Amino acid sequence: MILGAAIFEALGSATLASTGSAFGMPEQASTLAPQVDRIYDIINWICGFFFVVIVGVMLYFMFKYRRREHVADTGGPTHNTLLEVTWTIIPLILVIAIFYIGLEGYVKIRTPPQNAYVIEVIGTRWSWAFNYPNGAKLATPNDPLLVPVNRPVKLLMRSNDVIHSMFLPAFRVKQDVVPGRFTHLWFEATKEGKFPLFCAEYCGTQHSQMVGTVEVLSEYEFEERIDIEAKWMDKVPDENLHLAGTLIYNQCGLCHTLDGSALIGPSFKETHELFKSGGSRRLADGRSEPVTEAYLRKSILEPLAQIARNHQTDKAYPSSMTPGIGDQLGPRRVDAMIRMIMRLDEVTDDEWNLIPVNRADIVVEDSEDE
Repeated sequence: MILGAAIFEALGSATLASTGSAFGMPEQASTLAPQVDRIYDIINWICGFFFVVIVGVMLYFMFKYRRREHVADTGGPTHNTLLEVTWTIIPLILVIAIFYIGLEGYVKIRTPPQNAYVIEVIGTRWSWAFNYPNGAKLATPNDPLLVPVNRPVKLLMRSNDVIHSMFLPAFRVKQDVVPGRFTHLWFEATKEGKFPLFCAEYCGTQHSQMVGTVEVLSEYEFEERIDIEAKWMDKVPDENLHLAGTLIYNQCGLCHTLDGSALIGPSFKETHELFKSGGSRRLADGRSEPVTEAYLRKSILEPLAQIARNHQTDKAYPSSMTPGIGDQLGPRRVDAMIRMIMRLDEVTDDEWNLIPVNRADIVVEDSEDE
């Protein structure tokens, strides 16, 4: 059995060495990808081989035993032990060999190395957030998942709301992200570059927008980038926080527009105008709440405590913003989003589009950094 598996692996390796994959798989970019492609190619080659053999024999028999005139019915065999044993034993050997190779790959995929670099991943409708050990916080769709090349990386994942699924095609790994529990996957990228990231589990109306990019960097570039990402918000002075908010708005943009149109939640333009005018917002429970800085902060930190009504339809917005988003952002980013909403007319043009902001222009470097 081991010999059969070794032969299959050799066939798969020959295919991978020449093409990467014979059946249209994406680019290989991790140490796990060749083994996944190998079993995939082996199964496809076996299926293709038996398809040709079976269809060929069927066509031959159709021609050889076609109906003819004046041929007496001589009956036919009802039992052939050798044939029946053959078509039982050969598939059994093939299935056991496939299982052996697949089990090897499964155990490898499910067992991260002890020295893997751990990144916390939080799935929230409809974005991914990445928290690094040094305090750096990134989130799709604005930021990539940054990882080092030639170093094992473990993603420790949880969901704030519904079931999501982290899928990295170029690395050949996918894992469901389930509310109320932690799941994980790991990979070791083998080449630098940018690779797609998807949610592979339907999670609501904006599921197709829950995409991102994995950016694989050299070890030096990776350490430099995450150090910058960990510290840049702390270097933004209070007077520039509203500008910093524009750089993280994409984390909110799938639910909240800037131009007054409603999506999953109220437009930031509407909220800004209520804040400027001292107005109140009608809530789902019938109350009215003055739109103040305290209201904005509570809406982010406790989103289910004051669900708003759509002022055009008078229907409550869906409770899709999940608890924990404030912890995910962190205190400084929460302050930045609040300041951006309060001063939205200063960071948008006449058509309520964000005015581009360069991060380097709003941070103040320490003297030792300069």
